Amino acid sequence: MLAADLKNYTLAMELQYDVSYISKWVSGKVLPAEKSSEKVLRGISRCIVDALSDTAREKLCQDYQVFDMEDLERAIYDHLEAEYNYVKGLTKSIGTDIAPKTLHFASLTLPQFAAKMHHPALRNINSLNVVAAMDILSMEREYRFLVTQMSNQHMPLNRELSEVHYSLMLNLEIGRRDYIYDSIFLINMLSDNTNIDFNIYECPQAYGKLIFAVKDSYCISGMLIGSNRCLSVTISEEEEFREIMYERTSALCHREMLLFRKTTMDEMLLKYDYIQSMLSPDLRWLIGRMTEHFLSDDLFEEVLEQVCLSGKWAVDKESLRRVHSLTKTVLEESGIKIMIYESAFTAFSVSGEMDFYGHTVTLTTDQRLRYIQYMSSLLDTKNNLAVKMVHGRFVTDFQYSAKPCLFLSDSISYMRLDSENPQNNNLILNAPTIKEMFQKFYSEIWNHQHAVVIEDRATIQDTMDYALQAVRLLSKSDSGNL
Repeated sequence: MLAADLKNYTLAMELQYDVSYISKWVSGKVLPAEKSSEKVLRGISRCIVDALSDTAREKLCQDYQVFDMEDLERAIYDHLEAEYNYVKGLTKSIGTDIAPKTLHFASLTLPQFAAKMHHPALRNINSLNVVAAMDILSMEREYRFLVTQMSNQHMPLNRELSEVHYSLMLNLEIGRRDYIYDSIFLINMLSDNTNIDFNIYECPQAYGKLIFAVKDSYCISGMLIGSNRCLSVTISEEEEFREIMYERTSALCHREMLLFRKTTMDEMLLKYDYIQSMLSPDLRWLIGRMTEHFLSDDLFEEVLEQVCLSGKWAVDKESLRRVHSLTKTVLEESGIKIMIYESAFTAFSVSGEMDFYGHTVTLTTDQRLRYIQYMSSLLDTKNNLAVKMVHGRFVTDFQYSAKPCLFLSDSISYMRLDSENPQNNNLILNAPTIKEMFQKFYSEIWNHQHAVVIEDRATIQDTMDYALQAVRLLSKSDSGNL
């Protein structure tokens, strides 16, 4: 309202409320009634946008990282709703004032704790610095989402937010691990946060802790008891307390403790990490989308020309040809375990999209046919390739389960996340503990005694034949012969 120079009286006239109500809302003495809160908050959002000057409108659009008035009104509503729910949650909880702007709760359930983490300051996506030390992997599965999803709840997932920095410290040393669930959980958490500067660190001090601090805004801390409750929870907006909490927690984020190191495919090629990974013993691949590994020589040349024409390539053609030749030799002569998601065939046959050294390219229907035929020939004739197919999901808890490409070896292991941000979707497994965790994850899914994993070659071949048939039908449709 200050930014829009919107007066209480003007807002009261627009909302058809007495101005005394508006004054009490603004001062924080009273909240709008819960049954009418949505109508009120939407009305306030609309009035603010309508009252903005050109300069104020530009400033708010920058603060909320939006580009039109409809998105701005929605962003203001989201912020008001977050503030409303946060204050409502505080009034419904029995807490004790222990210092200015500081509350203490003897005991909270994890849902209650997560609700108090949903502070409206998280809506300031123009500049946000968050640090957390939380023993998430010791929580019950259903509560992990409550705690981790709040960080991007109000963030537009399709935009890069380079000024949003989030450092999360986890405990991996103490407690039992469910290697399949925990690994897939981490993959999904990484995939959900590729549009911000998100880093995960290994930190034994996070054991039994729940610490979340936002620079210049607030902090919340507690002790995790069991897997669903926390004790001695403190929430503070008091400047000295929150800044001490932020600085001391930030000091634990050491680069050598990074679980995943961000890189790009260009960097991996230029620094020979890609080649080193290919030449390492014990290769184990999990393929979530089609990649450059399964291109025939002629198709490789066609795609290479297509990508190089875009002008976004940092590696020269001859270097890429040598890498392709090495990949072909490794596939033909080395023993590799390969697991492919059935959905990778389905998506590729319909869209034609593949990952070519970190660049998304779209193949024609003719090129798709040749790609699948060559891949089928490789899997059928090369006995050194042990191939299995993933049909469905290992974990059903996730509404959407990310399907990355994971490349494990005895030296360099890395994964490509399924996201639109090339700066954050290529991750090298950095710490020994995370390498061991993903190796055990792969071993368990490879030996998974369940219908999710299919090792019958005939069934795998049938899937590829179905994909070929789908591409042929699309080809006829494109040519008008269907």
